Amino acid sequence: MRWLLSGPALLLVAVLAGPAWARQVNLPSGNPIAGVDIPGDWKTSATRRGVEVRSPDEEVFFWIEVYLPADQAAVSGEHERYFAKQGVKVTGEPTISRSEEGGVKVQATAFPATWKGDPTVLRYLAINPGLPSGNLVLISYWASPDGDKAHDAAFGKILRSLGPPK
Repeated sequence: MRWLLSGPALLLVAVLAGPAWARQVNLPSGNPIAGVDIPGDWKTSATRRGVEVRSPDEEVFFWIEVYLPADQAAVSGEHERYFAKQGVKVTGEPTISRSEEGGVKVQATAFPATWKGDPTVLRYLAINPGLPSGNLVLISYWASPDGDKAHDAAFGKILRSLGPPK
């Protein structure tokens, strides 16, 4: 069973996705508790807690990481330092929304931000799949506005593929 998509809808996504979506990445790679399908032409690099992913044109960049609640401050701090080092500036208060479906809790946080003085897309998805281990999943997403639009469908497929490792 998938955390975010199940049944006929999952089958439809799998059929429509085609062979380019066949590459599953397990998170973390050493002792996986989650898996996600990444398009074949997207670049991936394993991290200690998950995977770093870049679109082919490098307009979209995100991490998917698995961590314990006790590590929340450390994980958030790493991402904040990375974005600050890259020159991303948060320009206001975030917009936060929460949802729950099938026992999976999701908090989406979108920050108004700029990079080199121009608007940029900076979002976080904190996912609590309700695992016995207590592990959580964090997706940290950074994109140009054009890249965000161009890769919206592909990123949506990636999100919907998130579930138990295969």
